Amino acid sequence: MQGPFTKDLSSRSVRVRILSTMLAFMAGGLLIAGFVSYYVQFTVLDDRVNAELLQEVDEFQRIAELRQSDVGGDESTEDLMRAAIQSAVPGEHESFLAFLDDRPQLKPQEQAFELDNPDTVEQILSTHTPGSTIFTHLEINGEAIPAAVASVELYSDDTPGIFVAANRIQNQRDQIWISAVTYTVVSLATLLASALVGLVVTGKLMRPIGDLRNATREITIDDLERRVPDPGTRDDVAALAQNFNRMLERIHEGYAHQRQFMSDVSHELRTPLTIIRGTLETTDLSDPADVSEGHEIALDELDRMNNLVTDLSTLAKTGRPDFVKFAPVDMAEFARNAMSRIEHLGPRRWLLDFGADVMARADEDRLTQAVVQLAANAVRYSEPHTTIELKVQHMSLSGRSMIMVGVRDEGIGIAKADQARIFERFARVSDSGGESGSGLGLAIVEAIAQAHGGSVSLTSRPGHGSTFTIIFPQDNTPVPDPEER
Repeated sequence: MQGPFTKDLSSRSVRVRILSTMLAFMAGGLLIAGFVSYYVQFTVLDDRVNAELLQEVDEFQRIAELRQSDVGGDESTEDLMRAAIQSAVPGEHESFLAFLDDRPQLKPQEQAFELDNPDTVEQILSTHTPGSTIFTHLEINGEAIPAAVASVELYSDDTPGIFVAANRIQNQRDQIWISAVTYTVVSLATLLASALVGLVVTGKLMRPIGDLRNATREITIDDLERRVPDPGTRDDVAALAQNFNRMLERIHEGYAHQRQFMSDVSHELRTPLTIIRGTLETTDLSDPADVSEGHEIALDELDRMNNLVTDLSTLAKTGRPDFVKFAPVDMAEFARNAMSRIEHLGPRRWLLDFGADVMARADEDRLTQAVVQLAANAVRYSEPHTTIELKVQHMSLSGRSMIMVGVRDEGIGIAKADQARIFERFARVSDSGGESGSGLGLAIVEAIAQAHGGSVSLTSRPGHGSTFTIIFPQDNTPVPDPEER
């Protein structure tokens, strides 16, 4: 059993999943971008520091070569080291130190840190290799500092010299780490702001879905008029709400028709049952003539009930996919066969107007059923020896190849007030003057026309007859609903 709190959590699950997924992707992207960026910065820093140390050693060597050429090879080690230290300009994170005879003697007046403390001097001397330049790390106050230790040897002076250049890389690394911390704080703030904005935006976007959920939970068979509020936007969520409302409209309309249909069926079946019951109750069993008359009335009413049930069964099948079975139909052969059937319905002057010597995809049995129904109506509401015409034509309508099947009579016609409802189930023409039918025949005709992707129409004037026309595509392809395009 679920309580209100559980339902509330369930209603927010989609919103939470969307936000979580979005934030997870953002966090992953920021993390990868930050890692790659700062990894590259640290790598570039190491390469740059090594390059600067190498550059300082190269500059020292160039100074030595220039001094040697200027003085003609009589340069002392001390003079060379002094000139090199005086011309050297340490950078923001650099320090230099010159050794003479394994003792620190010379250094620039201003530099980033000191190299002449005893522990550092001992490390330099232990690293120094005569005749070579060694790149190493000096441990100063617990900090590893990259350094270049270059041996200095002159032919003119046998005093050994050492030139040391060191770069305090940790300060630069600290600056990068400060930048990384700033980046992390900004990224977290961005994620938080994105979460708040996403919470608001997804709330607005998901509100129609929440309304849809509430509507589906609250709508009952007795409350089909409820609708989902239209969010007034032009997106998929708004389209979902609109489609749901259209679906409810169709369900509401179908349910209303079903209730009306069941009411009409109940009424139509109650009438013959009442007649049969009344006839049996009032029949004088001792009077053979009265018994015979009651017997005939009961059979007539049972026949009418049988016809009604048959028509109802046909209408019930109209919603099924197999209501019509399409196949190639020779319309010329169809017209001749249909005429041969309907001309026996009554003493009328039967005419065939044929102009459709083509093949069409249709259900010949259902089309014949529709034509027979229309012809039967024409016979019912017309006088003997008047004209009834069956017309089968091939035509073009709005660029489509169409088939037209029509039945025209010279009967009493149909009043304009009745024409609007003539195709409704159980609808009957007022003051028809003819034999009353079930009121389902024209509804069946309309269902057959629609199943063929077409429609049926009526043209009539009281006292001048009626014309019923079925039009459907030759290839039975229905015209798309404008709302579905």
